[in-house]
Amino acid sequence: MKRILALLLAAVMLVGMAACSNSESETPDTPDDTAQQEPAAGDENNSSGEDEYTGPTGEITFVAWGSDAEIECDLEACEAFMASHPGTTVNFEALNDDYGTAVETRFIGGQSPDVIYGHPQTLLSWMQEGMLMPISDIYEEHEELWDDEIYSTNLYGAYLYDGEYYATPVGACTTVLFYNKDMLDAAGLDYPTAETTWEELSEMAEKLTVRDTDGVPTTIGLSTATGNWLNVLFSKGGKFLDDMNNPTEVVFESPEALETLEWIKQASSEGIAPSADDGTYLTGGFAGGEYAFYMSGVYDIVWLSAIEDFTWDIAPLPESMHQEGDTPVLYAGYAVSAQSENPELAKEFAYFMTTYEAQRIMAKTGLITPLRKDVAMLDEVLNIPGGPEHHSLRVETLPYAQNQQGQCLCWWEMTAVVDNYIYQMIDGTITPEDAMHAIQTECQALLDAELGNQ
Repeated sequence: MKRILALLLAAVMLVGMAACSNSESETPDTPDDTAQQEPAAGDENNSSGEDEYTGPTGEITFVAWGSDAEIECDLEACEAFMASHPGTTVNFEALNDDYGTAVETRFIGGQSPDVIYGHPQTLLSWMQEGMLMPISDIYEEHEELWDDEIYSTNLYGAYLYDGEYYATPVGACTTVLFYNKDMLDAAGLDYPTAETTWEELSEMAEKLTVRDTDGVPTTIGLSTATGNWLNVLFSKGGKFLDDMNNPTEVVFESPEALETLEWIKQASSEGIAPSADDGTYLTGGFAGGEYAFYMSGVYDIVWLSAIEDFTWDIAPLPESMHQEGDTPVLYAGYAVSAQSENPELAKEFAYFMTTYEAQRIMAKTGLITPLRKDVAMLDEVLNIPGGPEHHSLRVETLPYAQNQQGQCLCWWEMTAVVDNYIYQMIDGTITPEDAMHAIQTECQALLDAELGNQ
Protein backbone atom coordinates (compact mmCIF):
# COMPACT_ATOMS: atom_id res chain seq x y z
CA MET A 1 0.00 0.00 0.00
CA LYS A 2 2.80 2.40 0.84
CA ARG A 3 4.44 1.77 -2.58
CA ILE A 4 1.19 2.61 -4.29
CA LEU A 5 0.77 5.77 -2.22
CA ALA A 6 4.32 6.77 -2.94
CA LEU A 7 3.80 6.39 -6.69
CA LEU A 8 0.59 8.37 -6.50
CA LEU A 9 2.32 11.10 -4.55
CA ALA A 10 5.14 11.18 -7.08
CA ALA A 11 2.58 11.67 -9.80
CA VAL A 12 1.04 14.48 -7.80
CA MET A 13 4.36 16.24 -7.67
CA LEU A 14 4.84 15.99 -11.42
CA VAL A 15 1.54 17.65 -12.18
CA GLY A 16 1.38 19.98 -9.16
CA MET A 17 2.38 23.56 -9.41
CA ALA A 18 5.92 24.71 -8.88
CA ALA A 19 5.07 26.47 -5.62
CA CYS A 20 2.11 26.26 -3.88
CA SER A 21 -8.53 36.25 -7.09
CA ASN A 22 -12.29 38.23 -9.18
CA SER A 23 -12.94 41.72 -10.48
CA GLU A 24 -11.74 44.10 -13.13
CA SER A 25 -10.59 46.68 -10.62
CA GLU A 26 -7.23 48.35 -10.95
CA THR A 27 -4.27 47.48 -8.74
CA PRO A 28 -5.09 49.06 -5.37
CA ASP A 29 -3.10 51.80 -3.74
CA THR A 30 -0.35 50.51 -1.51
CA PRO A 31 1.99 52.26 0.94
CA ASP A 32 4.76 54.29 -0.67
CA ASP A 33 7.35 52.87 1.69
CA THR A 34 6.50 49.17 1.92
CA ALA A 35 9.78 48.39 3.62
CA GLN A 36 8.55 50.28 6.66
CA GLN A 37 5.03 48.83 6.76
CA GLU A 38 4.15 47.35 10.13
CA PRO A 39 2.79 43.82 10.50
CA ALA A 40 -0.92 43.56 11.21
CA ALA A 41 -2.08 43.45 14.80
CA GLY A 42 -1.85 40.04 16.40
CA ASP A 43 1.30 38.97 14.58
CA GLU A 44 3.47 37.58 17.33
CA ASN A 45 6.55 36.73 15.31
CA ASN A 46 8.05 39.77 13.62
CA SER A 47 11.57 40.98 13.14
CA SER A 48 11.39 43.85 15.61
CA GLY A 49 13.22 41.90 18.28
CA GLU A 50 11.35 43.76 21.01
CA ASP A 51 10.22 40.65 22.90
CA GLU A 52 12.67 38.09 24.20
CA TYR A 53 11.96 34.64 22.81
CA THR A 54 11.13 32.09 25.51
CA GLY A 55 9.62 29.28 23.44
CA PRO A 56 10.96 25.84 22.45
CA THR A 57 14.57 25.52 21.35
CA GLY A 58 16.71 22.86 19.74
CA GLU A 59 16.98 21.48 16.21
CA ILE A 60 14.51 20.48 13.48
CA THR A 61 14.62 19.50 9.82
CA PHE A 62 12.44 21.03 7.11
CA VAL A 63 11.92 19.72 3.57
CA ALA A 64 10.28 21.19 0.48
CA TRP A 65 10.65 21.21 -3.29
CA GLY A 66 10.81 24.13 -5.70
CA SER A 67 12.68 26.29 -8.15
CA ASP A 68 16.00 27.93 -7.32
CA ALA A 69 14.12 31.09 -6.32
CA GLU A 70 11.79 29.16 -4.01
CA ILE A 71 14.67 27.31 -2.39
CA GLU A 72 16.46 30.61 -1.82
CA CYS A 73 13.34 31.96 -0.09
CA ASP A 74 13.02 28.79 2.01
CA LEU A 75 16.58 29.27 3.20
CA GLU A 76 15.95 32.93 3.95
CA ALA A 77 12.85 32.04 5.96
CA CYS A 78 14.86 29.50 7.97
CA GLU A 79 17.51 32.14 8.71
CA ALA A 80 14.80 34.63 9.77
CA PHE A 81 13.25 32.05 12.09
CA MET A 82 16.56 31.23 13.75
CA ALA A 83 17.36 34.93 14.14
CA SER A 84 14.08 35.63 15.91
CA HIS A 85 14.13 32.35 17.87
CA PRO A 86 17.52 32.17 19.65
CA GLY A 87 18.68 28.69 20.51
CA THR A 88 17.06 27.05 17.45
CA THR A 89 18.46 25.40 14.34
CA VAL A 90 16.48 24.62 11.19
CA ASN A 91 18.16 22.26 8.75
CA PHE A 92 16.56 22.75 5.33
CA GLU A 93 16.72 20.25 2.49
CA ALA A 94 15.26 20.61 -1.02
CA LEU A 95 13.95 17.30 -2.37
CA ASN A 96 13.20 18.08 -6.01
CA ASP A 97 13.64 14.54 -7.27
CA ASP A 98 10.56 12.38 -6.60
CA TYR A 99 9.52 14.32 -3.51
CA GLY A 100 6.65 12.10 -2.37
CA THR A 101 8.68 8.91 -2.55
CA ALA A 102 11.67 10.51 -0.81
CA VAL A 103 9.57 11.72 2.12
CA GLU A 104 7.64 8.44 2.31
CA THR A 105 10.91 6.48 2.44
CA ARG A 106 12.08 8.54 5.41
CA PHE A 107 8.79 7.94 7.17
CA ILE A 108 9.16 4.20 6.70
CA GLY A 109 12.73 4.36 8.02
CA GLY A 110 11.60 6.27 11.12
CA GLN A 111 13.63 9.32 10.15
CA SER A 112 11.08 11.65 8.65
CA PRO A 113 11.66 15.41 8.48
CA ASP A 114 10.10 17.44 11.29
CA VAL A 115 8.32 19.95 9.01
CA ILE A 116 7.04 18.95 5.59
CA TYR A 117 5.84 21.29 2.83
CA GLY A 118 3.08 20.05 0.55
CA HIS A 119 -0.21 20.51 -1.24
CA PRO A 120 -3.23 19.08 0.61
CA GLN A 121 -3.27 16.17 -1.88
CA THR A 122 0.41 15.52 -1.17
CA LEU A 123 -0.23 15.31 2.56
CA LEU A 124 -3.51 13.37 2.42
CA SER A 125 -2.30 9.79 2.77
CA TRP A 126 0.07 10.80 5.56
CA MET A 127 -2.81 12.41 7.43
CA GLN A 128 -4.89 9.27 7.03
CA GLU A 129 -2.11 6.92 8.13
CA GLY A 130 -1.24 8.89 11.28
CA MET A 131 2.14 9.91 9.92
CA LEU A 132 1.44 13.60 10.51
CA MET A 133 0.72 15.27 13.84
CA PRO A 134 -2.53 17.17 14.44
CA ILE A 135 -1.67 20.84 14.92
CA SER A 136 -5.09 22.30 15.69
CA ASP A 137 -3.55 23.88 18.79
CA ILE A 138 -1.73 26.35 16.52
CA TYR A 139 -5.07 27.57 15.19
CA GLU A 140 -6.45 27.70 18.73
CA GLU A 141 -3.53 29.57 20.29
CA HIS A 142 -3.13 32.18 17.55
CA GLU A 143 -6.49 33.87 17.19
CA GLU A 144 -5.28 36.17 14.41
CA LEU A 145 -5.25 33.17 12.06
CA TRP A 146 -9.06 33.38 12.10
CA ASP A 147 -9.20 37.09 11.34
CA ASP A 148 -10.47 37.20 7.76
CA GLU A 149 -9.30 40.78 7.52
CA ILE A 150 -5.75 39.41 7.74
CA TYR A 151 -5.96 35.89 6.27
CA SER A 152 -7.89 34.13 3.52
CA THR A 153 -9.48 31.85 6.10
CA ASN A 154 -11.84 30.26 3.56
CA LEU A 155 -8.91 28.14 2.33
CA TYR A 156 -8.12 26.25 5.53
CA GLY A 157 -10.54 23.37 4.98
CA ALA A 158 -8.28 21.14 2.89
CA TYR A 159 -5.95 20.74 5.89
CA LEU A 160 -8.80 19.50 8.09
CA TYR A 161 -9.04 15.73 8.49
CA ASP A 162 -11.16 13.86 11.02
CA GLY A 163 -11.79 17.06 12.95
CA GLU A 164 -8.14 18.11 13.22
CA TYR A 165 -5.93 20.53 11.29
CA TYR A 166 -2.73 19.01 9.93
CA ALA A 167 -0.96 21.94 8.27
CA THR A 168 -0.61 25.70 8.30
CA PRO A 169 -1.07 27.56 4.98
CA VAL A 170 1.58 29.48 3.08
CA GLY A 171 -0.24 30.60 -0.05
CA ALA A 172 -2.60 29.81 -2.89
CA CYS A 173 -2.89 30.12 -6.65
CA THR A 174 -6.23 30.62 -8.37
CA THR A 175 -6.75 29.96 -12.07
CA VAL A 176 -7.20 33.02 -14.28
CA LEU A 177 -7.55 33.88 -17.96
CA PHE A 178 -4.40 35.19 -19.63
CA TYR A 179 -4.99 37.09 -22.85
CA ASN A 180 -2.94 38.62 -25.65
CA LYS A 181 -3.94 42.30 -25.75
CA ASP A 182 -2.31 42.90 -29.13
CA MET A 183 -4.43 40.20 -30.77
CA LEU A 184 -7.64 41.58 -29.32
CA ASP A 185 -6.70 45.14 -30.28
CA ALA A 186 -5.97 44.14 -33.87
CA ALA A 187 -9.35 42.39 -34.10
CA GLY A 188 -11.19 45.31 -32.51
CA LEU A 189 -12.39 43.16 -29.61
CA ASP A 190 -12.96 44.25 -26.02
CA TYR A 191 -10.83 42.74 -23.29
CA PRO A 192 -12.50 40.05 -21.15
CA THR A 193 -13.83 41.08 -17.76
CA ALA A 194 -15.56 39.52 -14.78
CA GLU A 195 -18.81 39.79 -16.76
CA THR A 196 -17.58 37.80 -19.77
CA THR A 197 -19.42 34.49 -20.32
CA TRP A 198 -18.04 31.24 -21.67
CA GLU A 199 -20.10 31.69 -24.83
CA GLU A 200 -18.64 35.17 -25.35
CA LEU A 201 -15.14 33.80 -24.79
CA SER A 202 -15.82 31.16 -27.46
CA GLU A 203 -16.98 33.84 -29.91
CA MET A 204 -13.84 35.91 -29.34
CA ALA A 205 -11.63 32.84 -29.61
CA GLU A 206 -13.26 31.88 -32.90
CA LYS A 207 -12.57 35.34 -34.36
CA LEU A 208 -8.95 35.14 -33.27
CA THR A 209 -8.30 31.67 -34.71
CA VAL A 210 -6.44 31.74 -38.02
CA ARG A 211 -5.98 28.65 -40.22
CA ASP A 212 -4.91 28.32 -43.84
CA THR A 213 -6.90 26.52 -46.50
CA ASP A 214 -5.42 23.19 -45.35
CA GLY A 215 -6.48 23.82 -41.77
CA VAL A 216 -2.96 24.50 -40.55
CA PRO A 217 -3.12 27.00 -37.67
CA THR A 218 -1.21 30.23 -37.41
CA THR A 219 -2.93 31.33 -34.24
CA ILE A 220 -5.60 29.67 -32.13
CA GLY A 221 -8.10 31.35 -29.87
CA LEU A 222 -7.87 29.18 -26.78
CA SER A 223 -4.92 27.13 -25.53
CA THR A 224 -7.12 24.19 -24.53
CA ALA A 225 -10.74 23.30 -23.94
CA THR A 226 -10.42 19.71 -22.74
CA GLY A 227 -8.04 20.57 -19.90
CA ASN A 228 -10.37 23.19 -18.48
CA TRP A 229 -13.42 21.10 -17.63
CA LEU A 230 -13.14 21.78 -13.90
CA ASN A 231 -12.76 25.52 -14.50
CA VAL A 232 -15.96 25.62 -16.54
CA LEU A 233 -17.86 23.31 -14.19
CA PHE A 234 -17.06 25.35 -11.07
CA SER A 235 -17.86 28.67 -12.70
CA LYS A 236 -21.26 27.39 -13.82
CA GLY A 237 -22.08 26.47 -10.24
CA GLY A 238 -21.55 22.75 -10.79
CA LYS A 239 -19.71 20.28 -8.58
CA PHE A 240 -17.69 17.16 -9.07
CA LEU A 241 -17.66 15.98 -5.46
CA ASP A 242 -20.14 16.88 -2.74
CA ASP A 243 -17.20 18.34 -0.78
CA MET A 244 -13.77 18.67 -2.39
CA ASN A 245 -12.12 18.62 1.05
CA ASN A 246 -14.10 15.75 2.56
CA PRO A 247 -15.80 13.86 -0.28
CA THR A 248 -18.45 11.23 0.32
CA GLU A 249 -20.20 11.28 -3.04
CA VAL A 250 -19.62 12.09 -6.71
CA VAL A 251 -22.21 14.65 -7.84
CA PHE A 252 -21.00 15.35 -11.37
CA GLU A 253 -24.16 14.37 -13.24
CA SER A 254 -26.08 17.63 -13.45
CA PRO A 255 -27.32 20.34 -15.84
CA GLU A 256 -24.13 22.29 -15.12
CA ALA A 257 -21.95 19.32 -16.07
CA LEU A 258 -23.88 18.83 -19.31
CA GLU A 259 -23.38 22.51 -20.17
CA THR A 260 -19.68 22.09 -19.44
CA LEU A 261 -19.28 19.08 -21.72
CA GLU A 262 -21.28 20.70 -24.50
CA TRP A 263 -19.11 23.82 -24.30
CA ILE A 264 -15.94 21.69 -24.56
CA LYS A 265 -17.33 19.76 -27.52
CA GLN A 266 -18.33 22.93 -29.33
CA ALA A 267 -14.99 24.66 -28.69
CA SER A 268 -13.14 21.61 -29.98
CA SER A 269 -15.36 21.06 -33.06
CA GLU A 270 -15.07 24.73 -34.09
CA GLY A 271 -11.29 24.48 -34.04
CA ILE A 272 -10.77 27.32 -31.56
CA ALA A 273 -8.84 25.01 -29.24
CA PRO A 274 -5.91 22.94 -30.53
CA SER A 275 -6.23 19.36 -31.71
CA ALA A 276 -3.49 16.76 -31.48
CA ASP A 277 -2.40 17.57 -35.04
CA ASP A 278 -2.06 21.28 -34.24
CA GLY A 279 0.82 20.50 -31.94
CA THR A 280 2.94 19.86 -35.02
CA TYR A 281 2.68 23.51 -36.00
CA LEU A 282 2.23 25.34 -32.72
CA THR A 283 5.11 24.87 -30.30
CA GLY A 284 5.55 28.32 -28.75
CA GLY A 285 2.29 28.39 -26.77
CA PHE A 286 0.89 31.58 -25.27
CA ALA A 287 4.36 33.00 -24.63
CA GLY A 288 5.14 32.49 -28.31
CA GLY A 289 2.16 34.57 -29.37
CA GLU A 290 0.27 31.57 -30.78
CA TYR A 291 -2.78 31.62 -28.48
CA ALA A 292 -5.10 34.52 -27.77
CA PHE A 293 -6.36 33.08 -24.47
CA TYR A 294 -4.67 30.80 -21.97
CA MET A 295 -6.08 29.47 -18.69
CA SER A 296 -3.61 28.72 -15.94
CA GLY A 297 -2.67 29.40 -12.35
CA VAL A 298 -1.41 32.83 -11.39
CA TYR A 299 2.00 31.29 -10.73
CA ASP A 300 2.58 31.49 -14.51
CA ILE A 301 2.72 35.28 -14.20
CA VAL A 302 6.36 34.96 -13.15
CA TRP A 303 7.34 32.99 -16.23
CA LEU A 304 5.25 35.13 -18.62
CA SER A 305 6.65 38.40 -17.25
CA ALA A 306 9.62 37.89 -19.59
CA ILE A 307 7.44 38.31 -22.72
CA GLU A 308 8.64 41.24 -24.84
CA ASP A 309 6.98 40.61 -28.21
CA PHE A 310 3.42 41.53 -27.22
CA THR A 311 1.40 42.95 -24.35
CA TRP A 312 -0.82 40.77 -22.20
CA ASP A 313 -2.99 40.89 -19.12
CA ILE A 314 -5.17 38.66 -16.95
CA ALA A 315 -8.90 38.50 -16.29
CA PRO A 316 -11.07 36.30 -14.10
CA LEU A 317 -12.28 33.06 -15.64
CA PRO A 318 -15.72 33.63 -17.18
CA GLU A 319 -18.57 33.59 -14.67
CA SER A 320 -16.19 32.87 -11.79
CA MET A 321 -16.87 35.74 -9.40
CA HIS A 322 -20.41 35.11 -8.23
CA GLN A 323 -19.96 33.01 -5.10
CA GLU A 324 -17.40 30.96 -3.20
CA GLY A 325 -16.51 27.85 -5.14
CA ASP A 326 -16.64 29.45 -8.60
CA THR A 327 -12.91 29.26 -9.27
CA PRO A 328 -10.37 26.48 -8.60
CA VAL A 329 -7.38 27.06 -6.35
CA LEU A 330 -4.19 25.12 -5.70
CA TYR A 331 -2.44 25.78 -2.42
CA ALA A 332 0.16 24.46 -0.03
CA GLY A 333 1.30 24.56 3.57
CA TYR A 334 3.45 23.09 6.33
CA ALA A 335 2.77 19.88 8.24
CA VAL A 336 4.53 18.38 11.26
CA SER A 337 5.66 14.77 11.34
CA ALA A 338 4.27 12.47 14.03
CA GLN A 339 7.85 11.15 14.33
CA SER A 340 9.28 14.55 15.28
CA GLU A 341 11.47 14.47 18.39
CA ASN A 342 10.98 18.21 18.82
CA PRO A 343 7.29 18.69 17.95
CA GLU A 344 6.85 21.98 19.80
CA LEU A 345 9.68 23.62 17.87
CA ALA A 346 8.37 22.11 14.62
CA LYS A 347 4.94 23.61 15.33
CA GLU A 348 6.54 26.95 16.18
CA PHE A 349 8.20 26.93 12.76
CA ALA A 350 4.97 25.90 10.99
CA TYR A 351 3.25 28.86 12.65
CA PHE A 352 6.12 31.23 11.86
CA MET A 353 5.61 30.54 8.15
CA THR A 354 2.15 32.15 8.40
CA THR A 355 3.49 35.40 9.92
CA TYR A 356 4.05 38.71 8.17
CA GLU A 357 7.84 38.30 8.09
CA ALA A 358 7.84 34.80 6.61
CA GLN A 359 4.96 35.47 4.22
CA ARG A 360 6.80 38.49 2.85
CA ILE A 361 9.89 36.37 2.27
CA MET A 362 7.97 33.61 0.51
CA ALA A 363 6.11 36.13 -1.67
CA LYS A 364 9.36 37.17 -3.33
CA THR A 365 9.18 34.38 -5.88
CA GLY A 366 5.82 35.56 -7.22
CA LEU A 367 4.79 31.91 -7.47
CA ILE A 368 2.33 32.00 -4.59
CA THR A 369 -0.33 34.40 -3.44
CA PRO A 370 0.30 34.80 0.30
CA LEU A 371 -2.71 33.99 2.46
CA ARG A 372 -1.84 37.06 4.53
CA LYS A 373 -3.76 39.80 2.74
CA ASP A 374 -1.55 42.60 4.03
CA VAL A 375 1.43 40.92 2.38
CA ALA A 376 -0.40 39.83 -0.78
CA MET A 377 -1.43 43.42 -1.54
CA LEU A 378 2.01 44.98 -1.02
CA ASP A 379 3.29 47.04 -3.91
CA GLU A 380 6.46 44.94 -4.01
CA VAL A 381 4.37 41.79 -4.49
CA LEU A 382 1.96 43.08 -7.12
CA ASN A 383 4.01 45.54 -9.16
CA ILE A 384 6.69 43.18 -10.40
CA PRO A 385 8.62 43.95 -13.62
CA GLY A 386 6.67 42.68 -16.62
CA GLY A 387 3.61 41.87 -14.52
CA PRO A 388 0.03 42.35 -15.78
CA GLU A 389 -2.04 45.48 -15.22
CA HIS A 390 -4.64 43.55 -13.23
CA HIS A 391 -2.16 41.60 -11.12
CA SER A 392 -4.29 42.22 -8.03
CA LEU A 393 -6.78 39.65 -9.37
CA ARG A 394 -4.56 36.97 -7.84
CA VAL A 395 -5.76 38.26 -4.47
CA GLU A 396 -9.27 39.34 -5.43
CA THR A 397 -10.21 35.89 -6.76
CA LEU A 398 -9.38 34.05 -3.52
CA PRO A 399 -12.78 34.64 -1.86
CA TYR A 400 -14.41 32.75 -4.76
CA ALA A 401 -12.06 29.76 -4.61
CA GLN A 402 -12.41 26.10 -3.77
CA ASN A 403 -9.87 23.28 -3.78
CA GLN A 404 -9.17 22.08 -7.32
CA GLN A 405 -7.95 18.67 -6.13
CA GLY A 406 -10.39 16.37 -4.38
CA GLN A 407 -9.11 15.11 -1.05
CA CYS A 408 -9.34 11.42 -1.86
CA LEU A 409 -6.61 9.02 -2.90
CA CYS A 410 -8.46 8.09 -6.09
CA TRP A 411 -8.57 11.70 -7.32
CA TRP A 412 -6.08 11.20 -10.15
CA GLU A 413 -7.82 8.01 -11.25
CA MET A 414 -11.09 9.92 -11.42
CA THR A 415 -9.60 12.75 -13.47
CA ALA A 416 -8.22 10.14 -15.88
CA VAL A 417 -11.77 8.79 -16.27
CA VAL A 418 -13.05 12.28 -17.07
CA ASP A 419 -10.32 12.87 -19.63
CA ASN A 420 -11.02 9.53 -21.30
CA TYR A 421 -14.70 10.25 -21.84
CA ILE A 422 -14.10 13.85 -22.88
CA TYR A 423 -11.80 12.67 -25.67
CA GLN A 424 -14.34 10.04 -26.73
CA MET A 425 -16.98 12.78 -26.82
CA ILE A 426 -14.79 15.01 -29.00
CA ASP A 427 -14.13 12.10 -31.36
CA GLY A 428 -17.89 11.66 -31.70
CA THR A 429 -18.02 8.13 -30.29
CA ILE A 430 -20.14 9.16 -27.32
CA THR A 431 -22.64 11.96 -26.67
CA PRO A 432 -22.16 14.57 -23.94
CA GLU A 433 -25.11 13.03 -22.05
CA ASP A 434 -23.62 9.54 -22.19
CA ALA A 435 -20.16 10.86 -21.28
CA MET A 436 -21.60 12.61 -18.24
CA HIS A 437 -23.39 9.49 -17.05
CA ALA A 438 -20.33 7.27 -17.60
CA ILE A 439 -18.11 9.70 -15.68
CA GLN A 440 -20.58 9.79 -12.79
CA THR A 441 -20.90 6.00 -12.63
CA GLU A 442 -17.20 5.10 -12.88
CA CYS A 443 -15.98 7.84 -10.55
CA GLN A 444 -18.58 6.97 -7.93
CA ALA A 445 -17.38 3.36 -8.07
CA LEU A 446 -13.79 4.51 -7.47
CA LEU A 447 -14.81 6.64 -4.51
CA ASP A 448 -17.02 3.90 -3.06
CA ALA A 449 -14.11 1.47 -3.23
CA GLU A 450 -11.85 3.91 -1.38
CA LEU A 451 -14.43 4.69 1.29
CA GLY A 452 -15.35 1.05 1.75
CA ASN A 453 -18.91 1.50 0.50
CA GLN A 454 -18.81 -1.59 -1.72
